[in-house]
Amino acid sequence: MTSKRKKSKSHEKDIIVGLDVGTTKICVIVARVKDDKNVDILGVGKAPSYGLHRGIVVNPNKTSESIKAAISEAELNSGIEINSVSVGIAGHYIRCIQSSAAIGINNSDRVIQEEDVVRLLDQAKIIKLPSDTTIIEVIPQEYIIDGKDGIFETPIGMFGTRLEAKVNIITGLVSSIDDLSKCVMSCGIDIDDIVLEPIASSHSVLDETEKKVGVAMIDIGGGTSDIAVFKKGVLKYTAGIGIAGNLVTNDIVEALGITDEEAERIKREYGYATVSEILNDEEIIVQSIREIPKKTSKSILARIIQARMQDIFELSAIEIQNSQISKELHAGVVITGGGSLVKGTKELAESILGMEVNLGIPTGLTGGLIKEVESPIYATGVGLVLYRFKKMNDKTIINDLLKNRRNNSLTMNGIFTKVKAWFDEL
Repeated sequence: MTSKRKKSKSHEKDIIVGLDVGTTKICVIVARVKDDKNVDILGVGKAPSYGLHRGIVVNPNKTSESIKAAISEAELNSGIEINSVSVGIAGHYIRCIQSSAAIGINNSDRVIQEEDVVRLLDQAKIIKLPSDTTIIEVIPQEYIIDGKDGIFETPIGMFGTRLEAKVNIITGLVSSIDDLSKCVMSCGIDIDDIVLEPIASSHSVLDETEKKVGVAMIDIGGGTSDIAVFKKGVLKYTAGIGIAGNLVTNDIVEALGITDEEAERIKREYGYATVSEILNDEEIIVQSIREIPKKTSKSILARIIQARMQDIFELSAIEIQNSQISKELHAGVVITGGGSLVKGTKELAESILGMEVNLGIPTGLTGGLIKEVESPIYATGVGLVLYRFKKMNDKTIINDLLKNRRNNSLTMNGIFTKVKAWFDEL
């Protein structure tokens, strides 16, 4: 796909690439690290996504071709040869499980070391899971030292003889993660990180204050809508639902008898998520499947859209309730993703969720093509870059100790053993 190789390479230390493999689009963000606080966007690549259904690979060949097309455009746009990426993973098969563990501190000076924290989190991962399920992420919620709770920072350097932790364990299907990994690596691209997409998106559309006081994020993609709930600066709960923008478009296709392309066009140009937000109900001319012009109206279109968007927010409300801290979300809800761009979505969400709702637009970038990615559709792609950037600057390195037991970059050689080994070690 790439016509000519460039001099700069993505595996250079100052280059970060985020790959968002969505159900309707593939998005690639290429960035350069300026210093320990600043990231510039060098290029963007986007291509239609084929071969996925609700975030799961159903046709590997089509998915690989879609990834290649987006990578090629990003290389051309940035002047960078892309060799490795951080990949987002999501889907309605993602689950969040609460666990806990305790260990004794056997150091003679009773000072808690990095190795003790790793040992504790490894202990927390010893839970019974179905054979087709693997652990994606272990997220500490709280540490307890000798019975003293309320410790939310990594306790390295503190004194104690007994260390406990409450954690959230994020799980997913082995086959789904394996299939996506193989599609990426079949393009000749190595994988730096596999990141849960709600976590990635949160890095671009939520600030630390929102995460501290309590906030829920709903990322409405093409095939799935992902919910993430934060409190005290950490992820407390996450879930995915299999209803998103694609189903809204499908409803318009079936109700009006038009093509997918025409349905997407009128949804974008004339669509409203709630009928009450329409100030001027006017006639819309659409092309039928046989390309014969036919008439509808904004209000009819809005009724079709509202029914499905209502489903998304009602199911999201249930998942937010399942977090058990819905009453503590003082920063309300942030909606993002391409599905959040339909006019009136914010108002519909507020009426169903019963709390303040804001639109999440990527921030945290300092230069380059900032304007080009200031849209909710780039929330995950930009978030993958910022996640990787934060990890590179993270002084606690606990995450690295947990994750870097596998090779930093996976290659096509020995893919099955390496990916399996990574799953076993996570």
